[in-house]
Amino acid sequence: MSKRLEGKKIVVTAAGQGIGKATAIAFHKEGANVTATDLNEKTLADLNKEFPNIKVKTLDSTNNNAILDFTKSLDKVDVLFNAVGFVHHGTILDCEEKDWDFSSD
Repeated sequence: MSKRLEGKKIVVTAAGQGIGKATAIAFHKEGANVTATDLNEKTLADLNKEFPNIKVKTLDSTNNNAILDFTKSLDKVDVLFNAVGFVHHGTILDCEEKDWDFSSD
Protein backbone atom coordinates (compact mmCIF):
# COMPACT_ATOMS: atom_id res chain seq x y z
CA MET A 1 0.00 0.00 0.00
CA SER A 2 1.09 3.56 -0.65
CA LYS A 3 0.23 4.90 2.81
CA ARG A 4 -1.36 7.91 1.10
CA LEU A 5 -3.67 8.45 4.09
CA GLU A 6 -0.84 8.54 6.64
CA GLY A 7 -1.88 10.59 9.66
CA LYS A 8 -5.45 11.19 8.51
CA LYS A 9 -8.13 10.67 11.16
CA ILE A 10 -11.05 8.75 9.73
CA VAL A 11 -14.32 7.62 11.31
CA VAL A 12 -16.16 4.74 9.67
CA THR A 13 -19.71 3.98 10.81
CA ALA A 14 -21.32 0.54 10.53
CA ALA A 15 -17.82 -0.92 10.43
CA GLY A 16 -18.63 -4.25 12.06
CA GLN A 17 -19.24 -6.02 8.76
CA GLY A 18 -19.73 -5.60 5.05
CA ILE A 19 -18.82 -2.39 3.24
CA GLY A 20 -18.11 -0.51 6.49
CA LYS A 21 -15.65 -3.14 7.69
CA ALA A 22 -13.91 -3.42 4.32
CA THR A 23 -13.60 0.36 4.13
CA ALA A 24 -12.19 0.66 7.66
CA ILE A 25 -9.58 -1.98 6.85
CA ALA A 26 -8.68 -0.33 3.53
CA PHE A 27 -8.25 3.09 5.19
CA HIS A 28 -6.13 1.48 7.92
CA LYS A 29 -3.90 -0.24 5.38
CA GLU A 30 -3.37 3.14 3.69
CA GLY A 31 -2.00 4.54 6.96
CA ALA A 32 -5.05 6.29 8.39
CA ASN A 33 -5.88 6.45 12.08
CA VAL A 34 -9.27 4.74 11.94
CA THR A 35 -12.06 4.78 14.47
CA ALA A 36 -14.70 2.19 13.61
CA THR A 37 -18.20 2.38 15.05
CA ASP A 38 -21.03 -0.11 15.00
CA LEU A 39 -24.02 -1.16 17.06
CA ASN A 40 -22.71 -4.72 17.32
CA GLU A 41 -20.03 -5.06 20.02
CA LYS A 42 -19.01 -8.56 18.92
CA THR A 43 -18.26 -7.65 15.32
CA LEU A 44 -16.28 -4.62 16.50
CA ALA A 45 -14.31 -6.81 18.92
CA ASP A 46 -13.54 -9.21 16.07
CA LEU A 47 -12.37 -6.31 13.90
CA ASN A 48 -10.18 -4.97 16.70
CA LYS A 49 -8.71 -8.42 17.34
CA GLU A 50 -7.72 -8.73 13.69
CA PHE A 51 -6.55 -5.09 13.43
CA PRO A 52 -5.55 -3.86 16.92
CA ASN A 53 -4.63 -0.38 15.66
CA ILE A 54 -8.19 0.28 14.53
CA LYS A 55 -9.97 1.96 17.42
CA VAL A 56 -13.50 0.69 17.95
CA LYS A 57 -16.51 2.29 19.59
CA THR A 58 -19.97 0.84 20.04
CA LEU A 59 -22.37 3.47 18.75
CA ASP A 60 -26.08 3.53 17.98
CA SER A 61 -26.17 5.87 15.00
CA THR A 62 -29.90 6.43 15.48
CA ASN A 63 -29.34 7.93 18.95
CA ASN A 64 -28.60 11.66 18.65
CA ASN A 65 -27.28 11.96 22.22
CA ALA A 66 -24.90 9.04 21.71
CA ILE A 67 -23.63 10.64 18.50
CA LEU A 68 -23.07 13.98 20.23
CA ASP A 69 -21.21 12.30 23.09
CA PHE A 70 -19.07 10.39 20.61
CA THR A 71 -18.18 13.49 18.60
CA LYS A 72 -17.09 15.28 21.77
CA SER A 73 -14.49 12.55 22.28
CA LEU A 74 -12.88 13.32 18.92
CA ASP A 75 -10.34 16.11 18.53
CA LYS A 76 -10.30 16.18 14.72
CA VAL A 77 -11.82 14.19 11.88
CA ASP A 78 -10.49 14.41 8.34
CA VAL A 79 -12.96 11.95 6.81
CA LEU A 80 -16.33 10.53 7.83
CA PHE A 81 -17.37 7.43 5.90
CA ASN A 82 -21.00 6.78 6.79
CA ALA A 83 -21.92 3.20 5.93
CA VAL A 84 -25.00 3.09 8.15
CA GLY A 85 -28.04 1.86 6.32
CA PHE A 86 -31.18 -0.18 6.62
CA VAL A 87 -32.27 -2.86 4.20
CA HIS A 88 -35.87 -3.97 4.20
CA HIS A 89 -36.27 -7.63 3.30
CA GLY A 90 -38.72 -8.20 0.50
CA THR A 91 -39.94 -5.93 -2.26
CA ILE A 92 -40.63 -2.23 -1.92
CA LEU A 93 -44.32 -3.07 -2.26
CA ASP A 94 -44.07 -5.25 0.87
CA CYS A 95 -42.36 -2.53 2.89
CA GLU A 96 -44.40 -1.17 5.78
CA GLU A 97 -44.58 2.60 6.17
CA LYS A 98 -42.68 2.52 9.49
CA ASP A 99 -39.80 0.63 7.82
CA TRP A 100 -39.79 3.05 4.88
CA ASP A 101 -39.65 6.01 7.28
CA PHE A 102 -36.87 4.36 9.32
CA SER A 103 -34.75 3.86 6.20
CA SER A 104 -34.94 7.60 5.47
CA ASP A 105 -34.45 9.02 8.96
